[in-house]
Amino acid sequence: MDYILGIDQGGTKTAAVVMNTLGEILGSGFGGAGNYAYTGMSQAMASVREAAECALDQAGLSFADVAILSAGLSGADWPEEYDLLRQALHDATGIDDIRVYNDSIIAMRGGTDKPYGAVICMGTGLNVAIRNQDGETFIYGYYIDGDHQGAGALGHLALRAVIAADTGILAPTALTSMVLREYQAETVEELVRLYAAGRLTGRLKLLAPQVLEIAAGGDPVADHLVRQFGVGVAQYVTAGLRRYGMLDLDVDVVCSGSVLKTKNRALREVIRTTIQAECRQARMVDAIYEPVVGAAVLALDDRIKPEQRESVRKQVHASCQQMNLIRIPDARSE
Repeated sequence: MDYILGIDQGGTKTAAVVMNTLGEILGSGFGGAGNYAYTGMSQAMASVREAAECALDQAGLSFADVAILSAGLSGADWPEEYDLLRQALHDATGIDDIRVYNDSIIAMRGGTDKPYGAVICMGTGLNVAIRNQDGETFIYGYYIDGDHQGAGALGHLALRAVIAADTGILAPTALTSMVLREYQAETVEELVRLYAAGRLTGRLKLLAPQVLEIAAGGDPVADHLVRQFGVGVAQYVTAGLRRYGMLDLDVDVVCSGSVLKTKNRALREVIRTTIQAECRQARMVDAIYEPVVGAAVLALDDRIKPEQRESVRKQVHASCQQMNLIRIPDARSE
């Protein structure tokens, strides 16, 4: 039997799973962080080996047993990087059949069984990707505006709103007391001084959950901020679907990342309604499985016959439950 090695590598860790062609996950493992652009290729590949060896040991297999290595990697952004990473993975593992994806694409496959769709990955930053029926992808990556970069951008917009309210450009807002409290500042002037000194930037992402709560509570300034932010995020999805002629399709828009997993649904609702205004059949769905599962299943998709798909899908789900690879047990769609 052939075996698939799935890899998910990001800025905090590297995950690996070994899967057979029936959809059964036989082993999983973890290694260190490894975006090669920041850590260097040597460390990135060492982390891949660490995670892969752990998964293979658990499965009772070796690299020689692996038919396909399917990897979603941070740092796979530009076309030339895919060839670079494929060669590095081959050198590190000896595996010949290697598929490299941007990590947003494996997150998409972890949330939908469709071969096409969209994904919004919103944590500290933002990435959006589209995949059409032919497997072509468009990944926004560095094309995304700074004002839309996830929790960090939302916190920065809140800070700007507080400053604008203090000058009278915007109306008074509950954001002011929240931001002052978070940064232990007495006045907005003190806050501006801290910001000018570069002492707030790294912590702005921590404001995002409270910004959403204040918006949901009816604060006009916060509500407008969140709505404008949501419309800005949604435009990447609709533009990508338009690019590939997919606006009339039944499309799953997979939601991944901490900002879209909060109980507060205001931002998610703005994104949903904005997308559905152009793509009426679009559904926003939660990513069910950890992205590393999506990496393995992308390779499995090419190996199974249509009549096997349902039994394989059930086996994948059962294995993920056993291996603690379910991301959101009560995943929802809208």
